[in-house]
Amino acid sequence: MLGDFIHVTKQQLEAFSDAINQCTDAFVFVFDLRADELYMAEQAQAIFNFPERRFSHAKETLLRLVSNEDINSTAQELDRVCLGHSDTFNMECRLVNKNGKPVWVSMRGIVLRLGEKGEPTLLGRIAIIDEGDKFDTLTNLPTVSQLRKDFGKVWTRNQKVSGFILKVDVDNLGQINEQFGTHTGDFVLSLVSDCIKRSAKGIAGVYKLNSDEFICMNLTGFSAIDAQRIYQNLKRNIADTEQRIDYEVVFTVSMGTVAFYNDSAHLDELLKKVNYTITKAKKKGRNNLTLFNAVEYAKHLRNLDLQSKLRESIKNNFQGFQLFYQPVVDAKNLYLDKDRSVFNIIGAEALLRWSCPEYGMISPEEFVPILESSGLIIPVGRWILLTGFNQCREFNKVQKNFHMSLNLSYIQVKKSDVLSDVQIAIEHSGVNPENITLELTESGYMDNTAELQKLVNNFREMGIKVDIDDFGTGYSNLRYLQYLHAATLKLDYSFVHKATGGDEGDRKVIKHITQMAHELGMAVCMEGVETAEDIEKLEIYNPDKYQGFYFGRPCPVIQFREHYLRPDSKMDTYKK
Repeated sequence: MLGDFIHVTKQQLEAFSDAINQCTDAFVFVFDLRADELYMAEQAQAIFNFPERRFSHAKETLLRLVSNEDINSTAQELDRVCLGHSDTFNMECRLVNKNGKPVWVSMRGIVLRLGEKGEPTLLGRIAIIDEGDKFDTLTNLPTVSQLRKDFGKVWTRNQKVSGFILKVDVDNLGQINEQFGTHTGDFVLSLVSDCIKRSAKGIAGVYKLNSDEFICMNLTGFSAIDAQRIYQNLKRNIADTEQRIDYEVVFTVSMGTVAFYNDSAHLDELLKKVNYTITKAKKKGRNNLTLFNAVEYAKHLRNLDLQSKLRESIKNNFQGFQLFYQPVVDAKNLYLDKDRSVFNIIGAEALLRWSCPEYGMISPEEFVPILESSGLIIPVGRWILLTGFNQCREFNKVQKNFHMSLNLSYIQVKKSDVLSDVQIAIEHSGVNPENITLELTESGYMDNTAELQKLVNNFREMGIKVDIDDFGTGYSNLRYLQYLHAATLKLDYSFVHKATGGDEGDRKVIKHITQMAHELGMAVCMEGVETAEDIEKLEIYNPDKYQGFYFGRPCPVIQFREHYLRPDSKMDTYKK
């Protein structure tokens, strides 16, 4: 941190801020990061809708005052400080005043540690930006307010723009600040600024954004090729600079660019696109340039929209979610009757489905990753457990030994108390846990087989079986199977198709896996069975269960009950 005020209390710092506020036009504030409590200058209440001088839920309250266009960038900058990733706060944004009008402000601050416990506290100020206040003090570059002014002039004159916007983000500046101090971080920013100025000279104007971000903008018809030229120049200039300072500090930058021609889009829309590209650049490993891709961006926007609709569905008592059920049959006793017309269905796999009015039924391959990446899989996972357990209990009233299989997401296991969730679902549903099977995909646990083994053992203690699902995808690990004590090894449909149509090498591998599973006391379920010919080819592997379209496609509960549930009272009839 920038300072250690061991003998200064928060109350003393607040009194100090009150004194400063009497002799400045800015609004000094004290933000207790751990308590999420903010103490604001009294003068600020006359302009902005701060609830009172001291208020809790400070981050949420501040963001409510930020204009919609700046919420994401402001939230990111606040997160840097609140999560301890940075000890400085520096940005420009628009705050909505009491008249509902956006006002450009500059917000700056440093994190101090107060008291014996070193409580992190942000001491900062908010200053309204005047027309002459357009340059960053560290780099002497024009700021975002000047960027908007320059863009607005061209757009207002032509109602369209041609050129490109290139965003430059210094990689891992927070780590540099933490390791070497903020003076080194500022030194890096000044070096990057100089490199960008040289690299963009004659091609684009350069602006300083918040924290560690820069913008190069051209509105005279230059193309993405010219943006790439800046990128190449900048890489070379950074390498030269690092050599010149004897590699005292090494740094890299990530860049994203969007080019446009006769585009009527406003600046905020273009900035959203360039922000997306730089996020892609960082995900690709940083220290690279990513060009805007309209197809990928459209998919990104759709994902954001789907995430919003998924969240709304969850809030509305999981409206649009339902479980479909696909039959699982006994491969050892495939038919119930002598005529071989009634399959011996011993259970079902519950599969999540979701639809919404705007898009209709959405493929699980599309919406499940969104649930996982957003964390929404946790409440949905609890709903799946309770719904599936309740349905199994109802099915057991008709078919006593019917088994229900449900999938557990790796994210759900990692980020929630899944053992508690399962126990609660058992108690609320009244299901016999011996009729429940939970399916885990082994690929998520490749680096931590001990964790997977512990999880399997805990479920077994509850009386619940665990299957390893989709074996054969990803990097399947044969060695750890002996430690898991799983009930069933489910071979992925792609593996099964190799068994029915692959070469001799594929068939030998599959035969070895099934034999090993049986020797370890596991049953083997072959998924993806589509034809009677598949069954004939798979019999040589001695499987225990089958699952696939040949026996039935996933369907809603009413249809499953009507077509696949086998009442115990009719078992004698089948055998006649």
